[in-house]
This record gives sequence, C-alpha cells and structure tokens, in this order.
Amino acid sequence: MKLLLIRPRPEKETIGLQHVMIVEPLELEILGATIRKNDSAVIVDMIIEKGTIEHFLALHKPDVLCITGYITNVGTIKRICDGTKNFNEGIITIVGGVHCEVCPDDFDYPTIDYRVVRNAITVFPKILDHIENRNELPAGVLRSGQNLVKEKLPLINFNYVLPDRSLTSKYRDKYFYIFHDKVALMKATFGCPFKCNFCFCRKITEEQYWQRDIEDVIRELETINEEEIYIVDDDFLADRKYVEIFLNHLEKRNIKKKYLIYGRADFIANNPKLIARFRDNGLKTVIVGFESFFEEELESFAKNIDVDTNYKAMEILNKLKVDCYATVILSPDWDKEQFRKLEVILKKLKIHYVNLQPLTPLPGTDFMASKDQLLIERDDYAKWDLAHISISPSKLSVADYYKELLRLYGKVLFQSWVLKKYLFNTPTKMLIKIIMGSWRVRRQYQMKMKEASIYHPDLRKEELICQR
Repeated sequence: MKLLLIRPRPEKETIGLQHVMIVEPLELEILGATIRKNDSAVIVDMIIEKGTIEHFLALHKPDVLCITGYITNVGTIKRICDGTKNFNEGIITIVGGVHCEVCPDDFDYPTIDYRVVRNAITVFPKILDHIENRNELPAGVLRSGQNLVKEKLPLINFNYVLPDRSLTSKYRDKYFYIFHDKVALMKATFGCPFKCNFCFCRKITEEQYWQRDIEDVIRELETINEEEIYIVDDDFLADRKYVEIFLNHLEKRNIKKKYLIYGRADFIANNPKLIARFRDNGLKTVIVGFESFFEEELESFAKNIDVDTNYKAMEILNKLKVDCYATVILSPDWDKEQFRKLEVILKKLKIHYVNLQPLTPLPGTDFMASKDQLLIERDDYAKWDLAHISISPSKLSVADYYKELLRLYGKVLFQSWVLKKYLFNTPTKMLIKIIMGSWRVRRQYQMKMKEASIYHPDLRKEELICQR
C-alpha cells in the first residue's frame, strides 16, 4: 500500500515557536521505518511545504494517510482528514502522536478512521494488515466512535526502531533550532522519573521511564550526517551513570558532534565535572526548566528543587560557557513588580535566551484550574500552546499581562551584550532567520494585546472579587 505521512503546519492562532525552530518529524521517520516490505511511504512536512492537502493527495495517490500532532494541531488534523475524505472516501485515515495517546477523545471524529493510543511502533504494521487483509485490529487502536477503556489497553512497550531519515532528505537542510542550524533529532530515553505536576510528558508513558541501550544509541548517532544533534529526551540528564557511559562511548569512538539537550538544574548543580566533560565532548546548549525563581512557586510545581539550586546550575553553565535556553512559568497572580523581579534575576544570572510560559493547565496533566478561571475553551485547541494566557490574571488586565510578558522578553533577549554575542558568533543567514522569526512572534503577541483590550477590558483584581 501507498502511505502518506503528514506533519501538519501550525494554526495561525498558535503563537509560533515554529518561527524560531523547525525540527524534523522524528515520529514520522520512525513510523516510516516500520512499514511492511511491500509498502511505500512518503513524508510531507507541511510546516515547510506551501501546498494544500489536496495537492499532495493528487500527487502521491495514497491508500492510507497518517498524521500526528500536538493539542494545538487538533483542528488542523480534523480539517486534513475532512479534505482527504472529500478527495477520496476510500483513503484510510490514521491519527497518532502524543496528544492522541493521552487524550484520544479529541480525535474521535467521523473522518478519522483509526486512532493509535498505545505502542505505535509495534501496532502500525498490524493496522496495515488489518486494513489490507482484514486481520484483527490490534489492541491499542481505536476505531471512529469507539471509546477508550484503559483497562483493556496493552502494557506500554518501549520497542524502538531506527528512523528512516531518507524520508525527509529534501527537507533536512531546512531544519534548525534557534541558533542550531541543520539540526538532527534523536531520542535515547522515554518518559521522566520525576513528578512535576504541570508536565504533560510523563503522562505519555504513564509515568514510566525507560532507557535505550547505549550501544544502540551510539549506532544511531554514527548514522546521522548532521553535526548538530538535538537529543529530545524529556530529561537526558536524569541518570549520572547513563550519561557517563554515553560519554565513554563518544570518547572511545572519537565521535565529534555538537549537542543540544534537556536537563534539570539539580543534575547540573550536583555534577559540574560531568557537565564539563560533556562540554569537552560537544555539549553546546542545555534547555533547563527552571520554572520559577521563587520558592513557593517551585514547591507548588512539585519540582523538588529550590531556588539556590537554580542559581548554582546557572553559575556552572556560565563558568563552562555552555549556553542555556531557560524555561520559566509565569504565575497568573503576578503583578508588575513580579515581572520586574524576574527581569533582575534573569539579567543577574546572564540568562540571555528564555521561554516565558504563562501557567497552563494542559489537558491530561495533574495541574487543574476551575472553569471560571480559564480564558481558553477546552476545544479551542490552537491556543493551548503554552504561550497564550490561559488563566485569568488576578492583579493585571489580560492586555497588561501580555504587555509585561512582551516587555520582559525584550529586556532579556535584546540586551546589548547579548546582541553583540549573536552578531559576532552567528552566521548572517541564521541571524536573519532568528530576527525575522522573533519579529513574527512579537507581532502575534501584539495582536493578543490588542484582542485582550477588546474582549477582556481592564479587569482588575477588585472587579474580579466583586464578580465572585
């Protein structure tokens, strides 16, 4: 059978990290590597492509269309499946991905034939057998209209196959992540051993944590042509011994790559010599979820980290000249003073690239908010992007909250020493790409401020108290 594997483009409403990063669709490359001997697969990356779904359906004439995405892609995925069935009712549509695995009801939709909610690598060829030969539908797959019964789901298995990167050969020189150009993705571990209550990632594996054999990881690494490697584990710095073995192999085999990873502040703070060794083996950047620099907030997130640990981690990264892409969660209870305090802290720590995320109770996580607090409807999927304000601010109007968020971005990202660093250390083409992308994100936030001034006029704390 002919398979068309689609990575959807973001909605216009979604505040777009895609403006400053576009990475390969690793999940589709892995899926493409599982197809049966007589099947053929084509990946279409619609973040890069400009054509319509009908164009690609006419071009490739698939028997099966497969599509994955996040919560922000739900509406787009439904429209693509509508367009597919309108083009040819006989094309079978299959939807998967992390949001489908945790919240499959969001994809229970007439033009979606199958939803993969468990063990996609194992079940995918079995779905194809079911479609073509009427074999039994594998457990972990739901038909349209079929309800999820968790007790009947198979246990999670962590089988892994090497991705078929040839399926994205025509796109590979366009993939980048902020200042990392022509970046390739790989995954060494699945899940996370920690229990942060706001995190969606650990729900995907039902709070289980699994590590691939390092030999297998290294074999994959040696097949990747790109020099820049983004290890997309939820937390690559979770197990000291695992990291040590990884570095042993890099040194033994003389593998020369540059790495971007996720890591917790406490690991960095407790293992400065190991981070230095990793730097000597190509570590360039760590994405650190600091979440907060205020003790009460950190405690409320169940991070099991204190503020001093965050400070110490940043001190180590600065000393070793390892870049940090910091993530900070912004409380809806902040006033202007809290934004100013965070600005001082970020500048003091020399954090020059930061992702500011308004506190967002993502569906499927342990973190909840009452319906009267929410500014975003549950089915307004495109806005669940960790960038929209989703909980009503208690001390600022929505417009003022966006204004403070955007102001803080400007104060941190556009410090004079930061601009000089980018100017002298970033290739011109890459610098222009980041500047243009940042401008587009800024325009989106400005539109949010304008909308908020219309739909959420200056609602202050006193007015909220009166309403309640």
